[in-house]
Amino acid sequence: MIEVRTFEGDASEASWFLNRVWQSTYGKTAPLPVWDKRFCDWRLFRNGQAPRDYLLAAYEGKTLVGTLFAEPARLRLGRLEVDGSYGLRATVTNSHRGQGIGAKLAQELLRRHQDRAARLAMGFTTAEPRPPGFWRRAWNTRLFGGLGMWMYAFDAQALARWSFTDNERRLFTLAHPFLRHRFREADRQGIRPYQLADLGRCTTLVHDMLRPVTLGYTYTTEQLAAQLQYRDVPRTFVLEQDGEVRGLVSSHSLLMTGVGELTAEVVDLMAFHASVSAEDRQRLLQVAMQDMERRGVACAGMLRGPGTPACMLLRSGWVPLPRRAKVTCLMPICDLDLPADPCVFTHLR
Repeated sequence: MIEVRTFEGDASEASWFLNRVWQSTYGKTAPLPVWDKRFCDWRLFRNGQAPRDYLLAAYEGKTLVGTLFAEPARLRLGRLEVDGSYGLRATVTNSHRGQGIGAKLAQELLRRHQDRAARLAMGFTTAEPRPPGFWRRAWNTRLFGGLGMWMYAFDAQALARWSFTDNERRLFTLAHPFLRHRFREADRQGIRPYQLADLGRCTTLVHDMLRPVTLGYTYTTEQLAAQLQYRDVPRTFVLEQDGEVRGLVSSHSLLMTGVGELTAEVVDLMAFHASVSAEDRQRLLQVAMQDMERRGVACAGMLRGPGTPACMLLRSGWVPLPRRAKVTCLMPICDLDLPADPCVFTHLR
């Protein structure tokens, strides 16, 4: 008998289960992120201090057969900020698929949102190897597509070797001679690693950046603190001018599997004070890119959205990718009014 209840394990077990199921299901046909122990701890557990309200698991006896992990979040809904969750990555072992376990996990997630008066469960997806059938069938699910991405190739030859398709291999092989790594020449003056004392000013910068958003992730001060600095996971650089922090770029690295493995960097946040020149904004991004290259990152990606000006990214050598990403909204109540044409901010994970 399958029982859905709060996940009983830790970051190590979550990482082991997720990666084992993802790799056995999709690992031979599609690139996949590796959610290692440090990443799972950062996003879901925080050394055992994070709430487990939305960490759900399906057990057959004592055997873990499915998970649905989401983190409590403050979300922007129109002009309001509401309680909700961010995640929605349902994972079920191949041996137990077709038994309605994903539906049971989603129903329990909805029930817990209703008990806590939480308004929205939100997730993010790129083009998937298989269609998310349950989410598409559910009456209380909305998908918003058309989210584009930016990509930067530090090592096109490594990307060519790693890619699954001939077209991608040709693209990266042809691109290699044309890459111009001008970021290496960027001046680091006034740019330094983030410190905890910067949190107040960074909070103001991020909230100003999020003003146009009508659907997406926002932050409490505590959540932003963990987004900018948690052990050795996120890397955040700030631009200081006249004794005041006026810009930030925050990212984290992620191992990706394809034909072999490579390290990718995900840029989570960029925010600037209005007084910062275009040249200094670009310089801050380029200094962060210097750090990525030093750590052996093969490529970097970020979602298009507020805080990612196209001119600055194009000048820095970033390339826009097709608008294939989607935001998934699971609604605990049937009469929730979502924006018809939202300005979206979310995370690439």
